[in-house]
Amino acid sequence: MHDIAPEVVSIAEACLGGLQGRSALLIGPKERRCPFIALLQRSRMKSIYQEDTPVRVPLLLPQVELVISTPSMAEREADNWLSAASIAKGCEGRHSPLLIFDLAASSSVEELVGLLPPVCLYTPDDLRQILSRRREMKAS
Repeated sequence: MHDIAPEVVSIAEACLGGLQGRSALLIGPKERRCPFIALLQRSRMKSIYQEDTPVRVPLLLPQVELVISTPSMAEREADNWLSAASIAKGCEGRHSPLLIFDLAASSSVEELVGLLPPVCLYTPDDLRQILSRRREMKAS
């Protein structure tokens, strides 16, 4: 996907009713996380956690409302992805919604994650459809 950071942040802001005072977790290589950092800071997020891999996700999930997964193709091929089990573990006792954007070329978040009660998962296919509709509306 091309540079979709502004559109993803806009969708997140709409879904969460604003980003100010909230926290985010960005997962993936630094160069793929960078486009989001300034946008999220401008939105006055309270905290922005950054991780190269999803290893610590269960520990960090209780502190965040937004997760953006941006793994490289090599990382996805290495089976370095977010499993439903790790997300469920991090969501134990959670009462607030968790918004997850999977920005990999192909899924890097197990689709069963979207069935967890507190989670709203946007898969790569979901985002392609949403963004193509937005572009069609802007063109007309």
